[in-house]
Amino acid sequence: MSATDSGPPALWPSLEVRHLLALAAVTETGTFSRAAEELGYTQSAVSQQIGALERIVGTPVFERPGGPRPVRLTPAGEILLTHARAVLARVSSASADMRALADGERGELRVGTMPSVGAKVLPQLLATFRADWPGIQVVLRESREFTDLIHAVESGDIDVTFTDIGPYETQPLTVRHLLDDPLVFLAPANAPEATLQVVSIADIAHLPMIGTSNVACRKIIDEAFRRAPVSPTYVFRSDDHPTIQGLIGSGLAYAVLPLLAVDEDDTRVSVIPVRPPPPPRRLGIGWHAERRQPIALMPFVEAASDLCDALAERWAARAA
Repeated sequence: MSATDSGPPALWPSLEVRHLLALAAVTETGTFSRAAEELGYTQSAVSQQIGALERIVGTPVFERPGGPRPVRLTPAGEILLTHARAVLARVSSASADMRALADGERGELRVGTMPSVGAKVLPQLLATFRADWPGIQVVLRESREFTDLIHAVESGDIDVTFTDIGPYETQPLTVRHLLDDPLVFLAPANAPEATLQVVSIADIAHLPMIGTSNVACRKIIDEAFRRAPVSPTYVFRSDDHPTIQGLIGSGLAYAVLPLLAVDEDDTRVSVIPVRPPPPPRRLGIGWHAERRQPIALMPFVEAASDLCDALAERWAARAA
């Protein structure tokens, strides 16, 4: 079979979940023997599943170098693996749905989140949600980049995710706006700027700044400086907000960050509003628009919305 062949159409209906499980296991473990151990099969059974899969699709899915070297996916195998993972995720989700149906208000909700949400929103949200839905197990998946989480919803790996919204493409997700997360200026507590009540972007551009490597936050912050219009003086970059705050607390530099990413109880750092306020980071929560949703998804969304509304009110009252 050549890499350009495709299996006879009549064979595709014979594709089974066990074929896709074998494909995923061999890819993850690198060998047929370790895949067999993971799946609880014999090695010959795994070989038979992969062989059947290759006959169905009409092309090899693995390069087999022989010896102790791990097998590698062929280009066709890489394409198939993407679809296989989505199918297996949906099978897992269907299984969870069936368990939820049998158990009533029980089951699993897979939630994507980002570090800033995890620090300030999730603890109270999960406490509130668990009180109302004690039978639901919440499985968290964290990423620093919201695009990774959107792709995970699209592929069926997770059910719902917190996400930055606009001007970014989020289809086929349904996204609800939760919170406008304002940009704030962070200064070392012993720096002269720490006593300021407010700052402007133009006033701080000359200071040594720490930039975030997070793509979404970086775009928003860069846009704030562009509108000023001034260029920041970056001396460090990091994608870890606690690290950024630690460097500021040590007196090494300053930063502009979304307020959700800031530990406001850190006495080493002064958090100062920016005026006029630049366009904020917009936090939302999204789920797939075309899939059957777990029973607890919308109650989780509503709880997140209520919590973020209360947080926005506290911020507004403090700024007044």
